[in-house]
Amino acid sequence: MQRTILVLYTTIYRTGGDKFARAAATLASEKAREFPGCNVICEAVESKAAFVASSERVRTAGREILEFHFIGHSGVYGIMFGTDKWPEQFSPHEWRQLSIPFAENARFYFHACRTARWFAPFIARTLKVRTFGHWWYTTISLSPRTFVWEALSLSRDPALHVISCPGKKSHGVLASPFKYSGLARAIPMLEFAPSDEEIDTSYDSVAELYDETFADITVRGDEWSWLTAQLGRTEEKRVLDIGCGNGALLQQLSGRIASGTGVDASVNMIAQAKKRCAAQSNLDFATIVGPHLPFPDDSFDVVVSLLSFRYLDWDPMIAEILRVLKPGGRFLVVDMVAAPVELREVPALVEGKVRGITQRVSKARYGTALKRMVTDSRWQTMLKYNPIRSQHEMKWFLESRFPGNGVEILNVGWNSRVIAFDSGPVHVKRVAPTAYP
Repeated sequence: MQRTILVLYTTIYRTGGDKFARAAATLASEKAREFPGCNVICEAVESKAAFVASSERVRTAGREILEFHFIGHSGVYGIMFGTDKWPEQFSPHEWRQLSIPFAENARFYFHACRTARWFAPFIARTLKVRTFGHWWYTTISLSPRTFVWEALSLSRDPALHVISCPGKKSHGVLASPFKYSGLARAIPMLEFAPSDEEIDTSYDSVAELYDETFADITVRGDEWSWLTAQLGRTEEKRVLDIGCGNGALLQQLSGRIASGTGVDASVNMIAQAKKRCAAQSNLDFATIVGPHLPFPDDSFDVVVSLLSFRYLDWDPMIAEILRVLKPGGRFLVVDMVAAPVELREVPALVEGKVRGITQRVSKARYGTALKRMVTDSRWQTMLKYNPIRSQHEMKWFLESRFPGNGVEILNVGWNSRVIAFDSGPVHVKRVAPTAYP
């Protein structure tokens, strides 16, 4: 069977598309020399559907992929397509459904920022293929070994390479002069081998710790205040809580809603929720597998996701949320995202820190339980396999899928913050521009 080297790249998501095209052409030429007689394909892909179609064409031609390269931008959970006005990203569930025609001993390379932190290890253990990614941010260079600024080239169309090297975003302001001095050597991609090891990436192992910590959900003061303000009068409303955890949110709402249903991927969390809410007859809970909600169309007035949206399979789950929402229903999201504090936000940072310390002191049981949970090795393992997303990723996604509504910042930390989003009344029941799935 003929082997194929597949080099795909993006051109319109954020910036640098023309440079990515030239870097991809450079890489394709190098691979043609390295593997004489091997079929080398180099093409732009601007959507998830286009990405899938490229590998399917290889399969249809009766070939298999020896090396698969992607050049472009990446978010925390993987490579990005589209534009920042309409971003697309494969969800973990979607990656698991893909059937890429890899050859034996194939390799998958992601020439994009931070792909080695979560994404490349995930791909290696999910698709069972040797995978490579960058730990730091990437840049465009005239040399593959040392950063050489492209502006120094005398050619109008020089060969370009995507490399990772020390820079301002990863190593501070002083790294920039070092980088442009020509002394910054490229940092090799990290390699991840396939693994058959079973890893519990869910909340199952920490369910009891979580339940003890958030027995009273109102300790999340900013989040609780925003949610209750957005919900307004709820006496006749049916509420769905996606990623319900221990059920504490629905328990707190039970006296002011017609009914509440909680769903979660964690079996142990659902067990805790059922035990906690046994006395509330208007509440029920269920475990879900994958981005599927086991409810009829138009079932709920409000869908809520409190500190769980970052874990969901975004596009597939949004389609399900729109399906089960009644016409005019609303989708409310409160979540934590990664973003460094800005100078203008320092007063809000200080205020939030003081408020948090005061709360942990005044509610000593909560403070003790929180410390016990976050220092537990099982919690640390769970966080490793479930990183939080960047603020811009979630902002661009939500604001594009529900146009006319904006993300709010509820509180600010050193490297993270809590944001909130209200879809407003939803009347359009599908997200038209999504071509995949």
